[in-house]
Amino acid sequence: MKKVIVCAEASAVHLKNVIVDFLTREGYDFFDATSRDDLSYIEAGSIIGEGVSKGEYPFGIVMCGSGMGVNLVANRYPGVYCGLCESLHTAKMARTITNCNVLALGGNIVAYDLACRMVKAFLDTEFGETFPEDAVPRLRKMFEEMESVDKLTHS
Repeated sequence: MKKVIVCAEASAVHLKNVIVDFLTREGYDFFDATSRDDLSYIEAGSIIGEGVSKGEYPFGIVMCGSGMGVNLVANRYPGVYCGLCESLHTAKMARTITNCNVLALGGNIVAYDLACRMVKAFLDTEFGETFPEDAVPRLRKMFEEMESVDKLTHS
């Protein structure tokens, strides 16, 4: 089971609580890093970005009202590939195609049931899954190129 860090800013605590209940029911190994209910999107995005960037958690789920603010902040950390998703398809593709390690959700955008299905899809999907075997090396090459850009911009 994948180890996950979860955090939400003030306007998405309601969604975070639903996701924490879901992760508990499903038996995921997670840490709720939401230390208080009035975090800013900068604080929430930084908590997730730091936890994943340092390697403490291989995966993160971060939320704010639209998902945009936490997404922008989390992606500032080296080695963090945060995908802002609003559908089940995009949550799966964030893992399948771009190997994202953080899922950003909008607490005022995504319905509870859909958000839980998105979290499950994100966490249970492997990089390259559903692609023909001969296409996976191309995906890996593109991810390596993205890592090279990451190293250039964070050095």
